[in-house]
Amino acid sequence: MSRPEMLEVFNELKSKIGGYFARFEMARDLPAKLDFGDLDIVVLNDKGLNIFEFLKQQYGDAIEDTLKSGNVNSFLFRSQSLGKSVHVDIITTGSEEDFNPQYEYLSYGDFSGILGVMSRRLRYNYGTLGFFKIFEDKRKQYHYILITKDLREGLKILGFESVMGEFDNIQTNDDVVKFISSSPLFDSDYYKNMMLNNSDRKRCRIGRKSADEIRNKLSSMNKHRSIEDNDHFLKKLYPNYYKNLQREIEKIENVVVITKKYTGDWILQNFPQIKPGKVINQIKTYWKSLYNDNIDGVPEETLKQVTQNYINSLK
Repeated sequence: MSRPEMLEVFNELKSKIGGYFARFEMARDLPAKLDFGDLDIVVLNDKGLNIFEFLKQQYGDAIEDTLKSGNVNSFLFRSQSLGKSVHVDIITTGSEEDFNPQYEYLSYGDFSGILGVMSRRLRYNYGTLGFFKIFEDKRKQYHYILITKDLREGLKILGFESVMGEFDNIQTNDDVVKFISSSPLFDSDYYKNMMLNNSDRKRCRIGRKSADEIRNKLSSMNKHRSIEDNDHFLKKLYPNYYKNLQREIEKIENVVVITKKYTGDWILQNFPQIKPGKVINQIKTYWKSLYNDNIDGVPEETLKQVTQNYINSLK
């Protein structure tokens, strides 16, 4: 699908259904990109519409091969303007606060996934829900602590404050390379094959031509970070965020449940609707109030039911 074709399909959809959503935006891609496998649309679904039921009502048999994965609604749309079917992803959010990080994360194709490798090395998570600090507690368990929902603030914390004026002017893969490598916290070693774990390889989309081009150029620069403190820019630019982070860390260390069996990963595996963040800490605190330090002796099915009841109480 060419760029003009993609714009035509987007306008075809927006003219008919865009008004049903508070926000209806096409994901921002690299302007230099000419061909597209699909069309990504981010919507603010403030009315809580069932996307596929709604699309079927509006377009009938023109909607085919539907597949839902989390907040991503994928389908084939038989476009009248093009006279052919195209792949469309509608990514839903429920509030303006959640719309912005989702939209920003999808900007410039492979940008966010590749930046995510650097972010993780610095113990941050740059993602669709916002910008998080990754903290490992004294029990060797990981916690994702929200710093800000504004990914642009996240970029500044990663060392890009001096080049933020260039972010909206990114046009090509080379621009992506130039931007990411400009941070004093950037290090080429982050992107060398020997340093990439399986999660990094997924973020970098190993095997995808454009992503490999960016990663290889970053790796071959042989540039090394000039600032050693991962939190240097967090402390400098957002001291209140840093103070809040320290308070959250103190809370975690004070209430962390002594358990080898029932960890944050156990929660995520058994309750996939739960996202990394404060809810996991709330669940662990609730466990401690019930079982103190004896939680490992609780039968798994019992704990599943207790946890499900607690999660239901949060709604």
